[in-house]
Amino acid sequence: MDILHKLRIVFWGLVIGLWGLFMYQYMSEDMSSLKRFKIGKNPFSGPPEPRPTLHKYPPPAPYAPEKPKDTKNYLAGLPGKPKGSMGLVLTGDVKSIASTPLIPEHSTGEKTVITASGDDESYPTAPPGFAVKVTRHFVIYEEGQEVSEEISETLESLHGNIMLDLVAFSPWTREKKVYIYYLQTGESFRRLTGRPAWSGGTASLAERKIYVYKSDEAFGILAHEMTHIYFDSFFPPSSPSPLWLSEGVATYTQSERGFSTPNWLAQNLKLLEGGSGFKIADLVRIENMRDADEDNVRLWYAQSYSIVRFLMNLKTGDAFYIFCKKLREGKPTHQALYQAYGMPYNKLSSLEYAWRYDLKTGKISGLNR
Repeated sequence: MDILHKLRIVFWGLVIGLWGLFMYQYMSEDMSSLKRFKIGKNPFSGPPEPRPTLHKYPPPAPYAPEKPKDTKNYLAGLPGKPKGSMGLVLTGDVKSIASTPLIPEHSTGEKTVITASGDDESYPTAPPGFAVKVTRHFVIYEEGQEVSEEISETLESLHGNIMLDLVAFSPWTREKKVYIYYLQTGESFRRLTGRPAWSGGTASLAERKIYVYKSDEAFGILAHEMTHIYFDSFFPPSSPSPLWLSEGVATYTQSERGFSTPNWLAQNLKLLEGGSGFKIADLVRIENMRDADEDNVRLWYAQSYSIVRFLMNLKTGDAFYIFCKKLREGKPTHQALYQAYGMPYNKLSSLEYAWRYDLKTGKISGLNR
């Protein structure tokens, strides 16, 4: 019996040793693929710091983006203007652009809560020279003799795709419609809205109005700005949607549901995979991009999109909705994150580590790039 007992001990010792060796090799392989980076301390552990602006942070590693051939079309492809004013600087022929919004300002007045009120709502009168068509979710005003089937069908299709992610955030869409003004030229857009044609489109959250003119980017802009109306209305004026979350969700639905991926997104995602970008603790506190340079703006949008995409796919069920709900209640970002996703996401540095690891491997969210 003593010999058999010793043999059993030796046998199980070998099994446990082999298992430990296997797990060590497996984990070391995974972790070797992740470039090491420094995690900053939790910004919520001490006294609150003044909210930074984007241009105060050092730019990412230098690279040479392709210069846009057409300034108007290029800016129309750039997602909307965030909170506050933003002066973009283009390389070469344009030094600066006046702070005219590409999407609505996130002011308290604009962040009006939208509530359902039945079917007796009166619609705005059509501007002179516009045709009108009422669909299930929109009142469409198109410049010309009639509203084309392509526009009405595309808008309803966009709405259905966007609602796959945002139906819980905007239940009012069952009763209230969004007003779409579709113009034929940039000059008509400028006359009606008072905004420059290079902006591509503009919107009003409180009035549920979107203005856009015919261009290659028109439906991408519509998807982006429809998302702002649907998603941002979930947050009350007292606790508006965080800028990074609002723009990240809008860029996500524009790309994933609107099938209109901005041409700058893929290049900036590569930069993020290579280690560029902003610390998440800094990124979530940014509420103003005034004077931000073009490269930093695009990188910031790409990182916001990537983090939102990660959070939406991180956990099944309503985790992302709970996260947004907790933010709406005024919870700090790290607390909302923990209450929605649980451990190990109890601080922003944990989210940063997991998100960057997933950028390399896709093993957490299951996303394949």
